[in-house]
Amino acid sequence: MRPVVAAVLALAVLAGCSSGGTTKTAKATGTTLVTVPEPTVAAGAPKQASSGGITAPTDATTTAPPDVTLTSFKSPTGNIGCYLGSGSVRCDIHDYTYTPPPKPADCDLDWGDAIELPASGRAAFSCHGDTVFDPSAPVLPYGSRARQGSVACTSTEGGVSCFHEGTDNGFIISRQTYSIH
Repeated sequence: MRPVVAAVLALAVLAGCSSGGTTKTAKATGTTLVTVPEPTVAAGAPKQASSGGITAPTDATTTAPPDVTLTSFKSPTGNIGCYLGSGSVRCDIHDYTYTPPPKPADCDLDWGDAIELPASGRAAFSCHGDTVFDPSAPVLPYGSRARQGSVACTSTEGGVSCFHEGTDNGFIISRQTYSIH
C-alpha cells in the first residue's frame, strides 16, 4: 500500500509543478491591475473557481466625473444653494426638519438655515441677513463635485457635503440632518 501512496503523492507534486501555477497578466489603460498566480491544484482534485488570476483594479471601479469649478450651485431639488469663495463656502437650505443649535444671543438676523466654512477654522452656523441662493446658479448633479481652490463640495441624494481638502474641516447639510466637522 505504501508504494501506491508514494506514487500518488509524487504525481500530485509533479502535476502541481507543471500545471496551474502560471501567472496571468493583464493590461489596462488608466487602471492599475494586480496580477496573482492561479492556485496550484493536485491531479484529480477539483479546480477552484478563478477570476483568471486577475484581481479587481486597485482604484475605484466607477469613475467619478471630474470636478467642476463653480462659484455657486444649487442641489438638484433646489432646496440647497451654495456659494464658494476663495477658500470658503456657505450653503443655505430652504426647507429643513433638523433642529439647529440654539440661536446666539447676539444674533438678531436669520439663524439655522445656513452653514459656513471659513478659509481657516471650523464650519459653523451663520447668523445672516442675506442668502447665497442664486436662481441662475447651475445645478450640481448627484455624484458631482464643485471646487474652488482647496474647498470641494459634493452633491448626493443625502445632501451636500463641503470640506477643505486635506483636513477634517467641513460640514454636511440635508433636509433631515446636518453635521459639522
